[in-house]
Amino acid sequence: MSTISERGRFCAVCGAIDEDLIDNLCEKCYKKEHPLEIELLKSLDVEICTKCGNIRVLSNNIDPWAKEENLEEVIREVVRSAVLSKFRSSDPYDVEFEDDIENDKIMNYGVKEFELRTKISMQPHEEFSAFEKDFTTRLKMVRTVCNDCFKFKSGYFEAILQVRADGRRMKDDELDRLENLINGMMKQYEDGKMTYILDLKVEPEGITAQVSTKLLASNLAREVRAQTAGKLSLAYEHKTTSKDGAEVYVNTYLVRLPEFGKNDIIDFEKDLWKVIAINDDQFRLVSLTNHEERKVVRKRVEINAKKRNEELVPREYMLVSTDGQTVVIMAMDNYENFDDNLERLPKNIEIGATIKGFLLDEKNYYIE
Repeated sequence: MSTISERGRFCAVCGAIDEDLIDNLCEKCYKKEHPLEIELLKSLDVEICTKCGNIRVLSNNIDPWAKEENLEEVIREVVRSAVLSKFRSSDPYDVEFEDDIENDKIMNYGVKEFELRTKISMQPHEEFSAFEKDFTTRLKMVRTVCNDCFKFKSGYFEAILQVRADGRRMKDDELDRLENLINGMMKQYEDGKMTYILDLKVEPEGITAQVSTKLLASNLAREVRAQTAGKLSLAYEHKTTSKDGAEVYVNTYLVRLPEFGKNDIIDFEKDLWKVIAINDDQFRLVSLTNHEERKVVRKRVEINAKKRNEELVPREYMLVSTDGQTVVIMAMDNYENFDDNLERLPKNIEIGATIKGFLLDEKNYYIE
C-alpha cells in the first residue's frame, strides 16, 4: 500500500527534496515506477459479415440489428469497449475518445481503415497530478462471412424433426394443419441467427425437416406433440468428429401420431363410433347408434378398436318427416325413402335438412 512520506526527506531515486513523496518517491519517479497498466492496442480487426451485418471484435459477436443502432455507432461502441477491456484499475478514471469512423465511408466507399484515439487519466493521489496515457489504435475493417451465415450457406443442421402416424398414412388435413403450425412457430424465430429450417418435406408418409439447432427442433417437436396427442421419441446418429476430437451427433425428434385420428370411424365394443378428440390419456368418442359421447382410456381404444374408414361409402340424406320416435329418410343419391329410429340421427336436425353420412355393411349411418 502506498504511504505518503513527510516533507524534508528526499526522493530515493533522483534525490529531489522539498516535494511531496509517496513511498519515498517524488511525483516524476513514482509515475515512472507505477505506470498505468494498459495493454496498448496498436491495431484492432473489426470483422463485418457481408451477409447479416454481424460484427466481431476480440471474439465478441454483436448484432447491429438487435441494438437498433447504425453501423457507425455500433462499431464505435464495440471498439471503445475493446480498448477499455485492456485497462485494469480499481481507482476511478476519466477517458476521452476521438475517431474518424463514418458510416457512409464504410458502406458506400469501402474504406477499410480508421483510427481511434484514446486518452485515459486518473488521479489516485491528491498530492500528485493526474496520471495520463494517450495512444492511437488502427481499426481495420475486414469483410467476411460470420460463422452462423457460413453454417446456413453450407447446409448445416443439428437435428431432424419427423412427424409420422402410427400404422397409417397421414390425412391431407392433418398435414396441412401441421405444416401451418410449424410455419407459424418459425415466424417467432425469424429474427434469430441460428433458427431456421433447411428443408420441410410434406408427404403422405409424414413431415420431415432439417432443423438448425437441437433446441429449436425440440421446441417444434414438443408443440406438435401437444397439438396432436402424439408420442415423442428421440434418437441420436453420429454425424462426424470435430477437429478437436469431439463426437458430433444429429438428433432426430420423432412425433408419432395415434393410429386413430380425429373424425375416424372405429369399431369398438360392438358399436360404431366417431373419434371426436384425443389427448395423452383419453379418447372422446360419439356413438353412431345414439350419438351419445363417451370418454375412454386411450390405451384401451388403441388395443381393441378397429378402423373402418376404408370401407365407408359416403352418402347424403334428407330428413323428410318424423313422428317423434321414427323418421322418414331420403337417400339423396337414388331418392329412396326409408324409415329409421330418431335416436340414430344427430340431435337437433330439422325436417328438410340434409345429413352427411355413409353406408357400411348395408346399414346407413348419419354423422352431421
